[in-house]
Amino acid sequence: MRKQILFAVGAVVVVIGIFIGWYLLTQRHVGRLIAQGERSNIMLLGLDNVEGTSRSDTMMVLSVAEGSDVALLSLPRDLRVRLEDGKFHKLNAAYSIGKAELVCRTVSALLGIEVPFYITVDYAGFEQLIDQFGGVTLTVEERMVYDDERADPPLHIDIQPGTQTFNGKTALDYIRYRGDNGDIGRIARQQKLIQAILEKGFQHQDLGTIRDLVKTVHPYLRTDLSLIDLYDLAKLLQGLGSNQLKMATVPGIPVVIDEISYLEPQVVEMERLVARMIKGIDLLTPDEISVVVFNGNGVRLMASNTADYLRKRSFQITGIANAESFDYEKTFIVVLTEEAKAWILFAALPSGATIVFPSEFEPHYAVLEPLIPEGTDLLLIAGAGFEVGDG
Repeated sequence: MRKQILFAVGAVVVVIGIFIGWYLLTQRHVGRLIAQGERSNIMLLGLDNVEGTSRSDTMMVLSVAEGSDVALLSLPRDLRVRLEDGKFHKLNAAYSIGKAELVCRTVSALLGIEVPFYITVDYAGFEQLIDQFGGVTLTVEERMVYDDERADPPLHIDIQPGTQTFNGKTALDYIRYRGDNGDIGRIARQQKLIQAILEKGFQHQDLGTIRDLVKTVHPYLRTDLSLIDLYDLAKLLQGLGSNQLKMATVPGIPVVIDEISYLEPQVVEMERLVARMIKGIDLLTPDEISVVVFNGNGVRLMASNTADYLRKRSFQITGIANAESFDYEKTFIVVLTEEAKAWILFAALPSGATIVFPSEFEPHYAVLEPLIPEGTDLLLIAGAGFEVGDG
């Protein structure tokens, strides 16, 4: 009987040992990744509640690596994205549909990076965080007054201008205010607040205080990181220099589709941001792109002025000429080499353009082809309404 008991205990110990070994080998925690010199991307979500539904009111990707800059990339709530149901939605709909896990998968696909971790915090947790710091000092440029009866609880904001120290409630009002420039204005305030927390709060706390802070806030978080991971993350941020935090916002163009307002992501600029801030590489730059400019609207010196405008922005101009007609109703960018180069040119233009390939641009292309210098990447045909001003 004693042998049977010893055998059973031994079997249990072996099973537990196997389970612990499997867990340690398969769990990818932030602290372990940082120790291995890898970059970790974490989805940060601030949650609000409107009419009984939780929504991701704030969305940021925090990207960290030991001994490297920390990147904070904000994502506007109204970005138009395709979710796993195959339909287009605003990005903040992802949380309502599939919680933080779906937000991570959606943002991963959008940005082209792995975002395996998430941290969500509600309003109560945010207030606790700020109060634990003893408040945060910010300068308000002008009075902020805003009301939202649909919020839970109803939102009533009235913040006076000037430099002042906010407690948790007032800091929350500051980042929820929506009276200036919509979501982009709110993102700017969120980033300003984070900068203030890091510079005037986090960096001045000892590690014991940081650990107490994490313990205090932890019950208000929903995350797939362990408590040890959060300690490691806080420790890394605690030692962050003011010049080591890089912040940006995913760019988007306002569009209205089926009577719904979105921000359409500017793909090329977004890819360049992610490459520079998170991947640590530089993508194509204008000085690597050669363009021939054609006047397609008959405005005097249009091709010449446009070429000067682009040269000032480092594009290489291989030639200027009149198109075969001055009746172009649109401005066109014709892709001869890489489509990515066309999007960089598109982003540099002061007004819109339609990107096409030679096969889509017949019979115009057949007429213009003999005028295209060797080594040209793109054709730019300035159409009706196109103008560059003084450059």
